[in-house]
This record gives sequence, structure tokens and C-alpha cells, in this order.
Amino acid sequence: MTRHPRRNVESGARQKLIEAGVRLFGLHGFEATSTRSLAAEAGVNLAAIPYHFGGKEGLYHAVVSHIVDARNAVLGPYFERIRSLCADPAADRDTLFSALRAMIRALVADTLGASEGRDASQIMIQEQISPTPAFDLLYEGFFRSALDAWTGLVARLTGRDAGHPDTRLRALTLLGQIVIFRVGAFTALRHLDCPQFTPQAVERIAEICIEQIEACLSPPAGIRTEVAS
Repeated sequence: MTRHPRRNVESGARQKLIEAGVRLFGLHGFEATSTRSLAAEAGVNLAAIPYHFGGKEGLYHAVVSHIVDARNAVLGPYFERIRSLCADPAADRDTLFSALRAMIRALVADTLGASEGRDASQIMIQEQISPTPAFDLLYEGFFRSALDAWTGLVARLTGRDAGHPDTRLRALTLLGQIVIFRVGAFTALRHLDCPQFTPQAVERIAEICIEQIEACLSPPAGIRTEVAS
């Protein structure tokens, strides 16, 4: 087998720059992150950025594409499970709630757990506060699919039309119970008297989010609700 050491080195430099971009763009944002700091973080020559990406903007787009691929790899199966169940008239509420719990645990763990997930979440938040041209990559590549699955599940459990604006608002409001721990991380940590989100804290956040969201989607005691097909 013929080996291509130069090609391997180039591929390694590209990947290192993407990983450095996730960290530094997540910490400082696009504008405040210099190409020099990116190269230093990646341990590569400054010229590697224009060589591989055409410049800082090209690297940023590659970072966002990487985030989309990584989030889909981790969370995509949960969204696909939700979509499959919502399309199945025979799926009962217990099955739907079980899938909901699994998705919430995965979302919380991905958002607050691993360091790359936290850095990626920062970039995703920055793009929603002050969107760049890369926002379309995030929305079309990840957010649309995730929100469609989430909204479809809320619609199914409440017997509402998934396309109705009120159903979408309801879905976003419920999702906000999870997102707040990333958007307002420092405030939450100060309020909880915690220096960081430990694995135990992340697990507890997931459980409380499950309790809260299930309560919002469950009918009052004594009232029977059929799952809409």
C-alpha cells in the first residue's frame, strides 16, 4: 500500500484547526478570535488557515459544519426515533414519553456535559444572538430537524396541529427549560452555588427537566387524553 505522509499531515493540520476553532470561537466569538491565536492553539503554521480554508471565515464555516455533523451524530438517532413514533398511530403515550425522556437526557448531556459539546453550544448560541452567514448551515443542517421532531412530539402528546403557531410556541417554551442552563450558565451556577456543572448536577438537571416537561404535557388528574394520530 502506498502511503501519503504529506496528505496525512495536511489532513491532521486541518482537523487541528477545526478543533481549535470550536474552542476559541466558542470562547470569544468570530470577530474576537484572531487567526494567529487559532494557529497557535492548533499548533500549526499561520499559513495553514488560508491554505486549507481560504481564511478565517472559511475556517469558521468548516467549524460550524463540523458542529452540525457532530450534533447530528449524537442526537440524530433520538430525533429519528421521535419522528418514527409520531408517524406511528399505534404508538401509545408511555412509548412516546419514554422517547421524550431519552431525548431530554441526551440534549442535557450534550449541552452541559462534554467540553466540546459546551463549546459547540456557545457557538450555536452566538449564532442565534448575532447571526452570521453560517447561521443557515446551523438551521438547515441541525435546528430544523431537531425542532420538527420536538414540535411533532409535543403535537402528538397534546393532540394539537404540529404546524399551528401555538404548538410551535409551546414546543419552544418547553425546550427553553433545557436551553436556559446553557444560555444562562453563569447565572445558574451562581444561583446554585456551584463552580461548574458536575456529572451529578447534569443528571439532576435532566431529571427535573423531564419532570417539568412531562407535567406540562400530561392531562390534569381525572382527564383522559387520547393520542392524536
